Amino acid sequence: MTHYEVLGVEPSASGEEIRRAYLRLARQHHPDYFGAAAADERLAAEQRMRTVNEAWNVLGDRARRHDYDRSQGLAEQPAGDGGRGFQPFDTDEDDIDPRDLPDAPYRRDPVMESPLTRVLTLAPVASFAVSVALAAVGMVVGSLAVLGLALAAFLLACLGFVVIPLLALSRASRDD
Repeated sequence: MTHYEVLGVEPSASGEEIRRAYLRLARQHHPDYFGAAAADERLAAEQRMRTVNEAWNVLGDRARRHDYDRSQGLAEQPAGDGGRGFQPFDTDEDDIDPRDLPDAPYRRDPVMESPLTRVLTLAPVASFAVSVALAAVGMVVGSLAVLGLALAAFLLACLGFVVIPLLALSRASRDD
């Protein structure tokens, strides 16, 4: 029995016809559909599903189908389209490239960030890193003064983690 006979299609069938035949047979013979049936009936369904899957594995792939047709001595048939590929709804080019838009499209004149703004944004992170390093050094050396500096740097980092986002929010609200 050929793979075409298993799926119930002609050798000249398109890829979409083969796909529909496979889906119909998969729904009909899937072992889960026979969950409440007797064990021998479920086993027969599993065997039928294996046969259907094997046929689909060959006929669903364009190159494998072509090789199968040649091995069966079938006349060269169009291998079909193998199912529809991606087809966009709109093939027109977009007028605007999103990469050319400013980060905040609601601003009329985007505010350029100054180097100071960038430094202030990273200051809390740097302060936290310094506090961790100072705490480690203070513990190794056993110096309360260094541990006090670590605590001060940590409190400064916490303050920065609260204040910097608030400043960014206020700047954004001014832009509206």
